[in-house]
Amino acid sequence: MSPDKAFYVNPLNVSGSKFQLDKAESDHANRVLRLKKSEVICLLDGVGNGYYAKIDSIEKYVSGIIIKSIPDLGENVCSVSLASALIKRDRFELLLEKATELGVNEIQPLILERCVKKTMNFDRSQKIVISSAKQCLRSRFPLLHEPIDMKKLLKNSSGQFISGLMDASKSLSELELDNNVTVIIGPEGDFTENEIGQMKNAGVLFFKLGGRRLRAETAAINSLAVLNELFD
Repeated sequence: MSPDKAFYVNPLNVSGSKFQLDKAESDHANRVLRLKKSEVICLLDGVGNGYYAKIDSIEKYVSGIIIKSIPDLGENVCSVSLASALIKRDRFELLLEKATELGVNEIQPLILERCVKKTMNFDRSQKIVISSAKQCLRSRFPLLHEPIDMKKLLKNSSGQFISGLMDASKSLSELELDNNVTVIIGPEGDFTENEIGQMKNAGVLFFKLGGRRLRAETAAINSLAVLNELFD
């Protein structure tokens, strides 16, 4: 049975079969969860390694012995990234949480022409991503980027681009997908004709999400859930 309490461990604080949590994680283990010696916990280093470990010290820093190593714990086989338009803070933070739970490797916020929101609290967003990764026992924390526009996204990113569009003719399951996919999701007011033109010129594949108009975060979550099923 796997442990249900997960903590971030800096890779530099794993040495052979020994580990030590940093001050913030140690304080959470001691003061909030009140863990005791000999309890088994899950460790996540954020770069693809998971561990089951037993606590042998709960002094200033929690430390102990690693009893099992699990490479790529909680990770998908294929690489899926999300490029989503910035939306209102509460909805964007929900999207960050759910995208992390659904296994995305990277999250690229976009400043598009119809975005009402043009900025984000990067530090707060990063904390949400890490917290969500720990909650769902992911060993590789999604890489969160600073916002860019559509032109920079299409120019600088690699792999296959796909995007949800209301009048697209194919569903996600009908697309020929690579194992390195970036999903582009527009804002509440949808993409402009200019942005659609940029995507068409870059060879982006479009897919439909049914006959109902969805909120941006719903469209993203739905797309990622379908991709998880297709890549399983």
